[in-house]
Amino acid sequence: MSRLDQPTADDVIRDLLVDGVEPTHENLLVAIAAYPQHRDALVEFFASLAVQTALKEDMTPFGCSVEQFANIGVSRVLSHRHDAAGQAGPDDVSNGSEREDDSPPARLSQLVRARGLTEDQVAARVGLDSGLMMKLDRRRIVGRRPLEMFRRIADELHIPPAHVIASTTGPPIASSRGNLRKAKGPVKIETETFEAAIRASTLTDDLKAFWLQRLADVDEPTA
Repeated sequence: MSRLDQPTADDVIRDLLVDGVEPTHENLLVAIAAYPQHRDALVEFFASLAVQTALKEDMTPFGCSVEQFANIGVSRVLSHRHDAAGQAGPDDVSNGSEREDDSPPARLSQLVRARGLTEDQVAARVGLDSGLMMKLDRRRIVGRRPLEMFRRIADELHIPPAHVIASTTGPPIASSRGNLRKAKGPVKIETETFEAAIRASTLTDDLKAFWLQRLADVDEPTA
C-alpha cells in the first residue's frame, strides 16, 4: 500500500525521527493512537530509540546520524513484523486485536474538539482559513504539504506533529451529503494539491506566499 493510501511503518518512523520525538511511554501511546495499524513496529522502534538515546554519547564519535539510525531501526522493525506475521496462526488473524489495528486515525476535527477548540480558532492561530481546515479534516489535500503547517497545528493542540499528519493522511472523506447520492453510484471525491488549495483560499497574498514558500522546502510529508 502506497503512502497515498496510508503511511507505511517506514514513513511513520522517519516522520517521528524528523520531529525529534523522545522515547517516552507517553509519546509511544500517542503514536500508537495515531497509527494503530503499526503498533508492533512502533513498540519496537521506541525500544530501539530508547537504547540509542542512552548510548548517544558513546556513539557520537562514530558519527551515527539520525538517518543511519533510522535505516537500522526501520530494517529491524520491518523484519520483526515480517517474522511475527509469518508465525501468526489462524487464531491470531481472527482475534479482536487485529480489528483494533485496522481502526483509522482520529480526524483533525476530532483532535481539535478534544482540546476544546474550534477549527476556525485553530485556523486563525496557525495562518490558515476555515476552508483549508475543512479540506485537511476530510483529507482532500493530497501530495506534498509543508511540515511547518503540521508543526503549528500540533503546537496548538499540544500533540506531536506526526499525530496531525496521521489525521490528515489517507483516503479522502466524503461529505455527509454524499450518502444521498449512493443510489446513483459511487461518489467521486474531489482532491487537490496543497498549492491549488492555498491559491483558492481566502488567505492574504502574504500568507499565500508564505505557505507556497514552505511547500518548496525539502523533506515535506505527502498525503
